[in-house]
Amino acid sequence: MLVTMKSTKGALGVFVCILVCSFAFGMDDKLPARLDGVSIDEKLGEDVPLNVQFMDDEGGLTSLGELLKDGNPIILTLNYSDCPGLCVAQLNGLSRGINEVNSLGLGKDFKMVSISINPRESRERASSTKAKYCESLADNHSSKGWSFLVGSEVNIQKITKAVGFNYTFDAKHDRYNHAAAAIFISPKGRITRYLYEIGFTPETLKMALVEAGEGKIGSFMDAFVLKCFHYDAMENRYTASGRTLLSVAAGLFVTFGLIASLPFWISSRRFRNRARSSPQVQIATSIIDSTSPSH
Repeated sequence: MLVTMKSTKGALGVFVCILVCSFAFGMDDKLPARLDGVSIDEKLGEDVPLNVQFMDDEGGLTSLGELLKDGNPIILTLNYSDCPGLCVAQLNGLSRGINEVNSLGLGKDFKMVSISINPRESRERASSTKAKYCESLADNHSSKGWSFLVGSEVNIQKITKAVGFNYTFDAKHDRYNHAAAAIFISPKGRITRYLYEIGFTPETLKMALVEAGEGKIGSFMDAFVLKCFHYDAMENRYTASGRTLLSVAAGLFVTFGLIASLPFWISSRRFRNRARSSPQVQIATSIIDSTSPSH
């Protein structure tokens, strides 16, 4: 498999892809010339075309817009069924990682879409590939939530160009040279994150899904944790933000301080009220008032 990366992000993905190339072509000082044109140019914050039609693994026509109508985010991958290596590794890693995300359900809270970059791939071949990867899904995940789509070269390129997925075709070996990325898309069709892992960690997948869900999936705690973390492109994962954690800690300190002092202020107020209403204080007040010079 021929893979390289030109994006300035996803350093871990670059490293993994270079290793794949090295084993495929032998260790060399530079990557093969046929890797020219293979890259992923991140387009975070940009929209994907929602009305481009594909045929799904059941023979029906659909689009990203149709699949986003339920208001849940999508994990998009670009593969093809006859890929000799990288697609297999990516989809296996993705299915294993998703199985470890217990608090979110595929088909219920999010969807996955794998679009074939091979315009010659049939619906039947895509259906067979889907069965292969869905047979090991955990009980909280539904295979109906994972769509394998095929389409024309024109429509394929509308999507690949929109997400910055640049690939080439090797006619001699009849295969495609491409990189690998899981691309997270919000319910509004906006690109929110790229993950370049092969072995996807459940924590990173969950946080990327919560981020893509824009507050519509996950718990309150998930949203709170996400605010305290940021995506580290060099590590290809979410890491704690020191500044945010300090701000949260300071806010919690002030809040708990006020709560802790509340009983003291309440008891002090009650004591003053009782003191004012006691007979001795009332008599003393009367004497003072009676002896005061009149104006």
